[in-house]
Amino acid sequence: MTCAEHGAGAPAAGLRRDILALLEEKKPWVIASLAAALGVGEMAVAEALPPEMCRIICGSHFEQVWEALGQWEKATFIVQHGGHTIEFRCRIPAGRMGRGWYNIMGDAPLGGHIMPSAISHIAFLSMPFMGLESHSVQFFGADGHVAFAVYAGRENHAVIPAVKEAFMALRASFNPCGTAKDQL
Repeated sequence: MTCAEHGAGAPAAGLRRDILALLEEKKPWVIASLAAALGVGEMAVAEALPPEMCRIICGSHFEQVWEALGQWEKATFIVQHGGHTIEFRCRIPAGRMGRGWYNIMGDAPLGGHIMPSAISHIAFLSMPFMGLESHSVQFFGADGHVAFAVYAGRENHAVIPAVKEAFMALRASFNPCGTAKDQL
């Protein structure tokens, strides 16, 4: 799905209602588990969430978003694959482009190489997790699945106020995918 195609139609009211009903249950709901429970794709779940819960932008903003995440004092990087969840609790390390890859640099526990061209959309998600406030940045592949996510850091089970503020400011700095500002 291209950015121009994203958001072409309004989400079905029934899907939004079903998602919000599931979120009332204090379970470890994430995009993937909601999608599985409802028999829809992960991007469909993100698109159906109310605007105050989810803002989707084009993946072409990857470097700008990643650099901003590196300013957070604490974050959790999560990859879910094949029923497994891998987490790194750390400051998101900086990187740089080289040969088509974004190479994560430094001595942080998190390292590796990300192919920004494979990130089709980025979603700023504010969705409760087991009844607790949660904010994350979800990176979607062209297949509509979440490739990985970065969650706002916590202290004593609460989102760190400065990290929440940075998340909200970053989210506000982008218009949703397909708007005039996103086409620049």
